[in-house]
Amino acid sequence: MLTMEKEEKDILLKIRSSRACIRDGYRLYTANFRRIFKNTWPLALGFAILSTAASALPSLMAPTYLLPGILLEVAAVILLLVAASRVLHKKGLLQHSGKTPVKSWMRHLGLVFVVVIVCLFIVSVLTLLTSLPATIMITANWQSQMGVMYGDPSGMPGYVRWLSIGAFLIAGFLKAYVWLTTICPLYLTSTSIALQEKERKEYNTKKHEKSIVYRP
Repeated sequence: MLTMEKEEKDILLKIRSSRACIRDGYRLYTANFRRIFKNTWPLALGFAILSTAASALPSLMAPTYLLPGILLEVAAVILLLVAASRVLHKKGLLQHSGKTPVKSWMRHLGLVFVVVIVCLFIVSVLTLLTSLPATIMITANWQSQMGVMYGDPSGMPGYVRWLSIGAFLIAGFLKAYVWLTTICPLYLTSTSIALQEKERKEYNTKKHEKSIVYRP
């Protein structure tokens, strides 16, 4: 079986399009999921706790906490992706492609846009599937709270709160690895841009040198 490092080298030799970055990025993730899981499960657990808090704010406390819950969820996703990227680079699972200037990213904005949109679409679909039990619990809790606001009895047993927290934790842990699927496609996109910029610079340098040599 090929190592992750050799897979990267083979993939990067042919990557140029957004389709290749997405396809080979997900292939890289699934082929090395066991190694990624081994090095990121503590981060996934931390994300699950933050995600549980984000879900519990509007569903178990009050619907007015919806905005803080959304902001906490966004912050948890950003922290997860940044921390996981650093861990995977530190463990040698992903290689550093070096710093790419902003103007280089702007030159390949179409490539970046397509990769990000497709990755977010896939994340949305997978999140919907993995978070279905948690979504049902959130909906049930909201309906119960709305009924209480209008003077109706809660109608929810006392253990539902703990059942909801358990569902949120499991969904959050699964959701962490749904979000981590974006790292490899974005990593290959970044590396592909860096390689293309390097080739572009070398081409311009050679062109400039030839113009000096053949100058009359």
